[in-house]
Amino acid sequence: MKVHRVNGVQVADLVGAGLVTKERAVLPLKVTVPFYAARWVVRQLLRLVRLLVRVWPVSVPVLAGLALWLRFGWLGPVGLVAGLVAVAWVWRESSPVTFDAWVIRRGRGALRGVRLYRRLWWAAMDGTGLSRQTASAVYVPKVTRITSTRWVDTVSVRLLHGQTPADLQDQAEGLRHVFGAYRATVREIAPGRVEVRFYARDPLTAPVLPLAADPVVNLAALPVGRTEEGMTYRLSLYGTHLLIAGATGAGKSSPVWSICSALVPGIRAGLVTVTGLDPKGGMELYPARDLFTHYADESGEQMVTCLEAAVDRMLARRDRLKAEGKRVFVPSPGDPFEVIVIDELAFLTAYLTDKGLRERVKAALSLLLSQGRAPGFAVVAALQDPRKEVLSFRNLFPTRIALRLAEDSEVDMVLGDGALDNGARCHEIPHTLPGVGYVRLDGVPEPTRVRFCWFTDPDVTAMAAQLTRPAAPQSPALGIDLREPITIQVTGPTPRQIVRPRQRT
Repeated sequence: MKVHRVNGVQVADLVGAGLVTKERAVLPLKVTVPFYAARWVVRQLLRLVRLLVRVWPVSVPVLAGLALWLRFGWLGPVGLVAGLVAVAWVWRESSPVTFDAWVIRRGRGALRGVRLYRRLWWAAMDGTGLSRQTASAVYVPKVTRITSTRWVDTVSVRLLHGQTPADLQDQAEGLRHVFGAYRATVREIAPGRVEVRFYARDPLTAPVLPLAADPVVNLAALPVGRTEEGMTYRLSLYGTHLLIAGATGAGKSSPVWSICSALVPGIRAGLVTVTGLDPKGGMELYPARDLFTHYADESGEQMVTCLEAAVDRMLARRDRLKAEGKRVFVPSPGDPFEVIVIDELAFLTAYLTDKGLRERVKAALSLLLSQGRAPGFAVVAALQDPRKEVLSFRNLFPTRIALRLAEDSEVDMVLGDGALDNGARCHEIPHTLPGVGYVRLDGVPEPTRVRFCWFTDPDVTAMAAQLTRPAAPQSPALGIDLREPITIQVTGPTPRQIVRPRQRT
């Protein structure tokens, strides 16, 4: 007789053991097949709806065109396209900035996302170690939006729980190689959200021609160059001091002359005066001597005296504003904003053989840098050697520009701690790109890569000659946030104020 066993135990021995069994109901195929088929169809429809919502700028016109075609034939879609073109034209003419932000950049971003970023994003996150795997799934930071210009792709990313912007910043070099960019930066925009900028093309490889100065000078937004996003870069001199550092041949004269060129309308109107100190004996600043109300280049004593005279004017204005109860200085033709340009600061602070003169320079500069901003004085100083023993008070310069530097250790020395980690690769700027550098404003951790305008000798001479022309009425606009770099979109060929007769060879 056959004995039934369960796990080696006879079935007869299990009788009366108190075991409970449940009978399993089995549904026929004519019920299960339609049920699972309907569930699959519903899921696909929901995925389609989510896709249509995500790409609504495309899906809505397509669906509307299809509905009009079913109702009116081909006349319906043609009328819809004509109406959209008319609306786009009116929008672009009335508000080109918003049209570019909402249509052009997002349209380019959608195309770049399909062709590149969304296709390689999972592999990039896995290769750089930014993905997270559990027993049931794999998670990666989510791309929420992509916008693109001709030069840069901006990818908005929502971080995983526990991740920080520094995690993506540490992998920026690997990510730029995955997506074929020459530079990549990471910037926090909100808790848990960052913007990763991939610079696909570099608009700074060609020299930037001298920009046209604004007819009405704006001391908080002087056009001085172009950013790597193809925008005109505007620099503020109001309420700040500017330090320019760069190795030999880095193009330190480019930001100096760019600033002077932007100030020409204010100089002609009497709203701005410029003091020039050229320790190189006039080799740099003398060709534009007419720009400077006060000028010295012959001896250390002469330059120190000129600097101390600026301190006396600053203290006199400070006391006058105090007596008048004014906290904000507004320039006027009889009371101008003063800019002190020093071409080689290290000569005055470290290389003068007379110790007494060096001490007088440090005393005068310390007063100007610590007290000059409120009374309307700004110091623009350039130097090659940024070491502490050469310039012990460089922290008194809120705005700093670093052109090509000799070593990576000098980057944080000039721009401040963390500048190198935030993408300021000044030591990697090639010799073939003079005038290219990084600008860092006080309180803004991310430096801005800029190429300043290139001025030849005829350009400088022509710039100084403009002072003989009649001045336009001036009313300086100063209501601009000075803590952020100011840029404007370049919508066409850059206007030129000075005709450059020849190219650099």
